[in-house]
Amino acid sequence: MMQSTGVATDIRLGAGEQRYAQTVTAGCFIYVRQGGVWMTAGRRAYCVTQGHGIWLPPAVAHSVSAVYEADICVLRIDTGLSADFVPVARVLNCSDVLIAIFSATQRSIVERSYAAVVALLADELRAMPEMAGNFAVRMPSLGSRVAALCESLLMHPTRDVALEDAANRAGVSCRTLSRIFTKELGASVGRWRREVQVGAAMCALVHGISVAETARALGFTSSAFSTLFKSRIGHSPREWLARQDVRPPERGASG
Repeated sequence: MMQSTGVATDIRLGAGEQRYAQTVTAGCFIYVRQGGVWMTAGRRAYCVTQGHGIWLPPAVAHSVSAVYEADICVLRIDTGLSADFVPVARVLNCSDVLIAIFSATQRSIVERSYAAVVALLADELRAMPEMAGNFAVRMPSLGSRVAALCESLLMHPTRDVALEDAANRAGVSCRTLSRIFTKELGASVGRWRREVQVGAAMCALVHGISVAETARALGFTSSAFSTLFKSRIGHSPREWLARQDVRPPERGASG
């Protein structure tokens, strides 16, 4: 579903859905109202969950992918106003004011006070440390022999893929696959996939899936999953979820 009112567009993504945007002269800010998404821009895929947004500078082609359902709002930033923005893609943990502005009931404020909203957004992006809101994985170049494989693993993190099967899907030997991953992504296939699974877990948790169910879907025991998540994020899954101001699901075991 898509509703456009000019400078802002509401988009509802179904589970497993992807949208692609061609390179345009205007920049944009994509706010995640519900759920979580992967935003791929250049050689990075950023995991952006509800209450957060991502700024994408002009002339940056990007795609948005939802492992689970998600609602987002895309705000176009006119070229004349984007000069005050940081020059690189950046994830923003939005203030309460921005969250209220981008809410479904108050979004008309964006249309009525466009310049003021853009100025506020620029201020918040400049004030935020560069890496503070980022959870991202490196992506291969578009022409890479593992580009399609990585996109598939990004969208289907729960599938157990053996190294030999992954190599066959990429049309290379296991040794070549390992070499490409190390050279282009700076990690082994297994380590890169675990990073993707952490991002997928973030999307699952804010979607209301319990810690136990998330761990099971990703092929982990609850304790192993919590250990992996905390080693990468700095908080246990339940602690992280509480910090997102999202009510934890009632159904699962603690994690």
